Amino acid sequence: MMTPEIITDLKKFDWQKIVDYGNSLADLNDAQLRFIKGLAVEQAVEAFGDSDLTYIGEKHRDYEWPKHDIDVELKTIFSQSMYDTKGNVKSLPGIRLNNSMGTNKASLNPDNIADVLIAVHRDGAYAVSKDIVLAKAKHLGDGWELKPNKSDIVELSGRILRKNKYNTNISTAVRNAIKESLSGL
Repeated sequence: MMTPEIITDLKKFDWQKIVDYGNSLADLNDAQLRFIKGLAVEQAVEAFGDSDLTYIGEKHRDYEWPKHDIDVELKTIFSQSMYDTKGNVKSLPGIRLNNSMGTNKASLNPDNIADVLIAVHRDGAYAVSKDIVLAKAKHLGDGWELKPNKSDIVELSGRILRKNKYNTNISTAVRNAIKESLSGL
């Protein structure tokens, strides 16, 4: 359950900087590098969020937040907007929760769902409680998907218009790091 204190603290994150940074990672849109984009945004949320939120990068759990005694999962959806042109939350896309790797389980294990799920879009962020995920997630083929309604979410940021474009060059840095690691072999 998301308490009013958790919601207040989530709204204090520097969502402008997080969203601007995520929107600056276009060099990671290549299929082979896309997972790094998610990792980069996860690190940005830790850097520009609450100082007690700690990135752990576990399966189904990206952060521990001891201050609130909860775990948090982050999903990045920078390919889509959260708001329409008038600034209203639009129909939200589905969020892929996990891939069952062929096991196709008929029920979602509550132990595999974080207490809070945060979704960051190219123009905003929202949170959903574990209760909503468990109640609304649908089994689709080889995994689970959450398609939240507007009434299911807690808006964290309001509509964010891009203010800054950061020069990250992460794809070049990753490729160079790999080449460097090979040079000494």
